[in-house]
Amino acid sequence: MLSSTTRSVHVAVWLVLAALVTVACASDTGGASAEPPTTEVTGPTEVAGPTEVSQAERDPDPGPVLAAAEALIAESNSATASAFVDAAAEHGSERWVPWLLDLLRFDPSLQISNTIRATLQDITGIPSENRIPDMINYGSWSTSMGLDGGDGYRAFKVAMYARIDPEFGPLLDSVADQTELAAIQWGGVPVGGIPELNDPERVPAAEADWMVDDEVVLGVIANGEAVAYPLRIIARHELANDTIGGDELAIVYCTLCRSAIVYERTIDGQVVQFLTSGLLSNSNKIMLDVETQTLWSHLRGTGIGGTHLGTELSVRAVNHMRWSDWVAENPDTDVLALPQPIFFDDPERPPIAYDYTPGEAYASYYDNPDVWFPVLDTPDTWPLKTDVVGISFDEDSVAFSVDALNELGEILIVDVGGRSFTVEPTGVGARVFDDQGERFIAEQSFWFAWFANHRDTRTITDLGPFVAGN
Repeated sequence: MLSSTTRSVHVAVWLVLAALVTVACASDTGGASAEPPTTEVTGPTEVAGPTEVSQAERDPDPGPVLAAAEALIAESNSATASAFVDAAAEHGSERWVPWLLDLLRFDPSLQISNTIRATLQDITGIPSENRIPDMINYGSWSTSMGLDGGDGYRAFKVAMYARIDPEFGPLLDSVADQTELAAIQWGGVPVGGIPELNDPERVPAAEADWMVDDEVVLGVIANGEAVAYPLRIIARHELANDTIGGDELAIVYCTLCRSAIVYERTIDGQVVQFLTSGLLSNSNKIMLDVETQTLWSHLRGTGIGGTHLGTELSVRAVNHMRWSDWVAENPDTDVLALPQPIFFDDPERPPIAYDYTPGEAYASYYDNPDVWFPVLDTPDTWPLKTDVVGISFDEDSVAFSVDALNELGEILIVDVGGRSFTVEPTGVGARVFDDQGERFIAEQSFWFAWFANHRDTRTITDLGPFVAGN
């Protein structure tokens, strides 16, 4: 595992590489649903598949392609890459789509890139556009089809990703589900490439003269201690390992799916430190803990590879609120101090200083409807990047628009899994309470992110009938 200092040294270089990958694409996100019903049950959307052919034609002897893949792993150059792509194109099976996407991600020569994209077009039936949109469109198709790459794929992906960052190899090899492995994408940074905050400095609200009344904060309360994490800060670092009220917690924010979750950091009696793995799945952050080298899905809160495979993290409540409202409710709150620039050991390299102006983090991403990485094919009830509140209970789930809730400004009563829940708007989010008046953990994220983990979710597009008292 790289030390914190070594990881920091590499941050600037990898941020440049990330800029090459995280470019807005031209994919169509669809519009709002034209259907008027109050509650709509949605399921997986049908996706375009390859032209129907016989089993023999679809999956002839894969031996020549696997041999070409082994040659590429042994010696990566234009000749071996071209030979592999040509063999996959001749074979023509959809099983090679994850392989080709991984190779395309590494920006091969223009000629090889064009051949990969033409092959993907032939296999999927989806017209090719350009390299970045193609990685997103074909990646979304592959994920929606549930492709796992077949025999030999794990060794191929592990070898290819280890060339980006040696730590990626064993981490990916630990991912148990090969379909999930195939869906994982490189996010443009190495392990720890987005510097997390560890025990960040905090100050009393009265001393935080830089805070703006209407800026968004993520408020956390533990054992009577309240702490505000300004979104302008946490969106730059995506993760804070902190101690609140004596509890070891992690405030984790995925900028790509705009979701914040608070997890307990004590696992089987051991306190762990989370950091960014540099990997994504369905445009959602994958975390890594330093102590056990377990990979964790951010939104599912589940270990997907490593020591704690299958373990579920314990979740705490988080409040999406405006700073002025949070302080009014919690006058004794602390708030994060503005972090100092990140310095390097190399005196010839300038420090990294993030722009912590409210609204600046990922502004270009939030200002357009496009995604930067593959996502599961999602119903067009709302555009992909609509903020939704999701409630899940007893194998039932429901989602509704955050903006619609806060524009309405009324408390809702919603039945989920046979239980009644009260939904209270906060101005920029929502708080959910169960029928006993206890805080219930709900999710606030982009629509595509909620749907990925709740494919049978109900969607409420007309909130009026659910207003308390109606």
